[in-house]
Amino acid sequence: MLGVTQSLEEITVPDLASMPKAELHLHLEGAPRWSTLRHALHRHRGITLPESPPWYEPKFRFASFDQFRALFHRYIHPWLQTPVGYNELICDVVDSLLEQHIRYAEIDFYAASVERVGASLDQVLAILEAEVERANAQGSVLKIFLGINRHDGVENAAFWVQRLISAPVICGVDLHGSEVGWPADLFKAALAPVREMGKKIKSHAGEMVGPEAIRAAVEGLGVRQIGHAVSAIQDPAVVELLRDRKVVVEMCPTSNERLQYISSYQDHPIFDLDAAGVAVTVNSDDPTCFGSNLTNELSRLIIERGATLADLKRWTQNAFRYALIEEETLTPILSDLNTWFENVNSGSESTNSSPQY
Repeated sequence: MLGVTQSLEEITVPDLASMPKAELHLHLEGAPRWSTLRHALHRHRGITLPESPPWYEPKFRFASFDQFRALFHRYIHPWLQTPVGYNELICDVVDSLLEQHIRYAEIDFYAASVERVGASLDQVLAILEAEVERANAQGSVLKIFLGINRHDGVENAAFWVQRLISAPVICGVDLHGSEVGWPADLFKAALAPVREMGKKIKSHAGEMVGPEAIRAAVEGLGVRQIGHAVSAIQDPAVVELLRDRKVVVEMCPTSNERLQYISSYQDHPIFDLDAAGVAVTVNSDDPTCFGSNLTNELSRLIIERGATLADLKRWTQNAFRYALIEEETLTPILSDLNTWFENVNSGSESTNSSPQY
């Protein structure tokens, strides 16, 4: 936390865009830059949008999860319904990751929407493969996860697993969507083929409901990677479960604030879980909707929560430790990360005290 005598103007933030980073929680359809979306809708649909949407205002809060989801139907789907929509969106997301110097990212791809908007699933998978290769050629490893809405039911989950889990570009499954009434362990049988193929299963849990959802995901579904998990702090036994089973937690502070799953940014439990020995990481979730990419999220944690460079390094190392990367690829990335922090600590990196949200 900030000292009582330290003002925001006195805080110096390093040039975090140049920092080698990792992001474990990013939804593809919620990650294009607003400027790209704005120009695409004007070009394809003749829609004129503001330079900055109202939900980027610092005090804006979504009234409900449904209000948040409505943004996809209103702004993303019209773009994806054009012949080049998916290609433009995916390329922009990858460009953004490369510009932020994100060396590893796990991207949640909601395949169920592809055919709903009239696109070809085979073509979209081919675009994803090409963009993964492009990123890899520039030193960034991207892993695509099949995103499954739990509130669409167990049979729907089984259908999408059977249909896509063998696709080479799909590295695993992420169970997302509304948690209410849909604990993760309900999907154990439906997701069994994912585990049998040696691919990763992860799950959102403890975002919308209490810590019992986290326990169901860890003990019932057997996951070792949890999205959000903000309610874990309500139950010391669940905190111990995450720590003892070495479960990595994908924390998304601005997302949780804007959706009102925490009372305020200052009350986000990332520091408490970190102090308890849980492997926490920092992520942006849906930058298009929340107005904060990973670089800005890290900056905000420094400015508003007093995070230190040591915190940022530890959280980033946590993400790389759980990454699906071969040792020969990971070693030089970690070396670059250490070098960056050494340069910052020696004062050889430039600073930027006013990150853009």
